[in-house]
Amino acid sequence: MNNDESQPENNKPKYKGKYRIDSTRLPAWSYASNAGYFITICTHGKKCFFGEVVQGEMQRSPIGVIAQKLWYEIPNNFSNCQLDSFCVMPNHIHGILVINQIREGDAMNIRIQEEDAMNRVSTSQRGDGQRGGVTGLFNPMLSKNSLSKIVRWYKGRCSFEINQIYEGFGWQQRFHDNIIRDEFALDQIRQYIINNPINWESDREHPPHPPL
Repeated sequence: MNNDESQPENNKPKYKGKYRIDSTRLPAWSYASNAGYFITICTHGKKCFFGEVVQGEMQRSPIGVIAQKLWYEIPNNFSNCQLDSFCVMPNHIHGILVINQIREGDAMNIRIQEEDAMNRVSTSQRGDGQRGGVTGLFNPMLSKNSLSKIVRWYKGRCSFEINQIYEGFGWQQRFHDNIIRDEFALDQIRQYIINNPINWESDREHPPHPPL
């Protein structure tokens, strides 16, 4: 399984300072589909590379500035991706990515691919060598502009630029994602992202050690 694919967890999500998005990867869901996705990416070892929270406000380090700058460059490299709420925290980032296949014919092509994959998924689950492994054509790495490829580009670009000024920076191998189902969930997640610095002291990602 690709290192950048998110993995399912057993914790139930909560909001108001205790919320944690766990992966809900669906085997019959194309992660190039039009949808909003709530993304959490943590630094390796959850080290506080990106700065610190002071009186409820995030004070970004030069590394944190790079992490923020490159997030806003995602649409320049993936025309199907739009940005919503986003924040850099000391040892992780939260952001909403909206995949919207806006080019003519894209939506129709994706729908045809999904229908074809649904017809073939039982074969791929038998492990008979079909392209895409057990996920068949739902394998996120088979789509040019899939969620996994967008996140992989972001993580890779951050690692490259940050290591020019600070050797030793790295990300956790995986990331957490949550498919945003409706406007109510979208509003809740936006509020969670906005309030993340205020709730940092009670955040489960808050490290027991001081920032770098």
